[in-house]
Amino acid sequence: MQNLKTELNIQNLTLMYVGNLESYQGIDLLLESFALVVNQTAQADLVIIGGDSADILKYQIKTKELGIAHKVHFCGSQPTNHLGLYLAQADILISPRIKGKNTPMKVYSYLDSGKPVVATDLLTHTQVMNNQVAILAKPNAEDFSQGILSLINDQNLRLKLGRAGKQLVQEKHSYTAFSQKLNTLYDYLRLELSKNSELFIR
Repeated sequence: MQNLKTELNIQNLTLMYVGNLESYQGIDLLLESFALVVNQTAQADLVIIGGDSADILKYQIKTKELGIAHKVHFCGSQPTNHLGLYLAQADILISPRIKGKNTPMKVYSYLDSGKPVVATDLLTHTQVMNNQVAILAKPNAEDFSQGILSLINDQNLRLKLGRAGKQLVQEKHSYTAFSQKLNTLYDYLRLELSKNSELFIR
């Protein structure tokens, strides 16, 4: 497992996106927002993990057009079982998705990592996250960049949201929490069936 900051020569905070590079993921939004971030601070680099070679090339060209190629690192597809190790090396995790209703599965891994998350303020994210556990920003470059900057500039906020996100996912979305909910449902069904049975016997 590589040390990203060493291999990529990153001296700053590491922003990280993990996932494919399809348009619905909001990669254009991410890069345009990051360009605005870079205009205001040199304290962050962006690492993008995932995507096929064609998509990576397309977005590498875009980073050059935006003047941020020196601050954006494309690592390509990586083994799924390395995900936790990569997330552990990030300072801020980003989910810029702009379409869809289902919550991306990676969001649960993001939260469980204990790292702060910046995500678009859309149903795809708000079904799971709120402003107490993540920075939720409107899906435009200006607002999204401000969301990112709020975390870059505030270490205490990063720590606070990281802890809150981890607590949320462990209490409500872990296997243990799922088992507890399932057992509660079974208990409820047994009670209802018992009531109905008594009514029927009477």
